[in-house]
Amino acid sequence: MPEIPGRQPFLLQAGGGKSVWSLGGRFTAKADAAVTEERFALVEALAYQATEPPLHIHHREDEAWYILNGKMTFYVGDDVLEASAGCFAFAPRGIPHTFTVDAEPTRVLVFASPAGFEHFAFELGVEARDDTLPKNLAMPSPEVLGRVGERYGIEVVGPPRRVR
Repeated sequence: MPEIPGRQPFLLQAGGGKSVWSLGGRFTAKADAAVTEERFALVEALAYQATEPPLHIHHREDEAWYILNGKMTFYVGDDVLEASAGCFAFAPRGIPHTFTVDAEPTRVLVFASPAGFEHFAFELGVEARDDTLPKNLAMPSPEVLGRVGERYGIEVVGPPRRVR
């Protein structure tokens, strides 16, 4: 089979990848736009209730989640998708969605196609040097999410699903 110039296979060891505390959780890039030629991004997230976003729309990418352990509920348009370990949930671009984290922490793979979402999460984050949970872990305000999200085709359209 012919070699594709500039593209190389790689193995990322368990725990490997650039990590940030962002959007109320920990995000570790497993495959980003640079290595996939912007085709997709795969991020491992450690999600807490602080990770629950306001209702939003991705205008550029489809988003999907594979639950490794824990439990989340996804609200995609009019659909309610309850997902536990081994479940896969999909939100096509252009449809308002949000989610709740029903077991803390939930470990989940976040898939976005094409790539781009990972840049949003990393821009809003701070480097995660270890597994110590930051004291002020929180989702940024809807105003901050909207302002930064605009650059990435993410539009905030409503409040979070769970009101505390």
